[in-house]
Amino acid sequence: MVNKKAITSLLLVTAVMMSGCSTQESSSAKSSGDPGKTEAAAANTPFTLLFYTAQNGNYANEDNFSKEIGDFITAKFPHIKVEHIHKGKGQDYPDLIAAGTIPDIILESSTNVKPRIMANDLHYDLSELIKKHNFDLNRIDSTVLQVLKNWGDGKLYGLPFMGSNLILGYNKDIFDKFGVPYPKDGITWDEVYDLVRKVSRAENGVNYVGLRYNSPLVFKYNQRSLGFMSEKEDKAAVNTDAWKDLFANFKRIYDVPNNEISIPGEFAGGTEAMDLNVTEKLITWSQKNPSANWDITAAPVFKDAPKVGFQPNFYSMYVTKQSKHKDEAFDVIAYLLSDEVQTQLSKKALLTPLADKKIQGVFGQDIESLKGKNLQAVFYNRYAAPAPIRDANLTFADVAGVPGNSFDKMLKNQTDINTALREAEETINKALTDAKAQGGGGK
Repeated sequence: MVNKKAITSLLLVTAVMMSGCSTQESSSAKSSGDPGKTEAAAANTPFTLLFYTAQNGNYANEDNFSKEIGDFITAKFPHIKVEHIHKGKGQDYPDLIAAGTIPDIILESSTNVKPRIMANDLHYDLSELIKKHNFDLNRIDSTVLQVLKNWGDGKLYGLPFMGSNLILGYNKDIFDKFGVPYPKDGITWDEVYDLVRKVSRAENGVNYVGLRYNSPLVFKYNQRSLGFMSEKEDKAAVNTDAWKDLFANFKRIYDVPNNEISIPGEFAGGTEAMDLNVTEKLITWSQKNPSANWDITAAPVFKDAPKVGFQPNFYSMYVTKQSKHKDEAFDVIAYLLSDEVQTQLSKKALLTPLADKKIQGVFGQDIESLKGKNLQAVFYNRYAAPAPIRDANLTFADVAGVPGNSFDKMLKNQTDINTALREAEETINKALTDAKAQGGGGK
């Protein structure tokens, strides 16, 4: 798909004239995030807005995109025709750029701004648009915003739209079977480890595993706010005592007899007692086995850091520097971040980036299969701070998945933590060397 041609000079002149008559948005519009009567909205000139979803496989289904994004746009801005492309074969960033099909808005992971948005020269600093459109950044969780700034070398190239958080699901039937108390919000990793030892059992030919988790996620968004590369030098920063302690915390769980990584376990299927997973799994679990007796708690925390969960994992919306409709695109993003839209999405169990407790309080209300679940556990912990920002002149390499992959390799090969972290360090250093040889790896 290709963007519509630029509007004619006559319409541009008309838009400028109309802009002189535009009024300042009301204070109520500011507080709710509604873009109000900005110049772009006042013109109401029909045009096509190209929206590219590079993340969230859910949007490969056009109906899902329409329900969660597209329909909101066309209802609020009937003069805007939304065209949507989802990342896939022949529709990756290089394909679009080669075809001259540059999106107006990109939906991408907040941690991918350098390797994908900036590396393809699509980034655009939103500071002027934020000021011009009177958008209140204080409505957004400050830690979520800091993640975007850290990965964007201190600049805000996008705004968070919706996210994912890690939660602890637990199968009540397995806990009841073995007479073990359920986990509760605020549970520590030491307490989870004790539970794993109690519920990891083999009985009557069935192996019940205590806990499963996604290694790349728990290390990428780790609760200790540990980075992967040095803040001041082009070298790895994972072969440290802090990383060793973090690896040890998670390794001990798979060292428990009957909970080895080689033993399969399925949460919704009834052989896994606990599952540390993303909030999207709430709907998956309820749909896969509607009769399963489960609930959730907040993610476990370290004893010395109560209520500190994982780092934010959010999809953000970016206005491209090539867009001829920057003001209109920002109006669209601002509206999608309004209280009105975010409340509706929260009811559908989509995690809001807004700090508003009322919007968080309706999370999952429209999902019948989640009735009675401890859904506010999603917001029990506060986000861990993002890893410290690196100097902007340093080389960038996309190595966020290296620690988790090294951890899984350690478990598979039954090696030790020191070996795993040394190999992770070597992998990261090589990636930095390669990126530097190629011109900086997107810095």
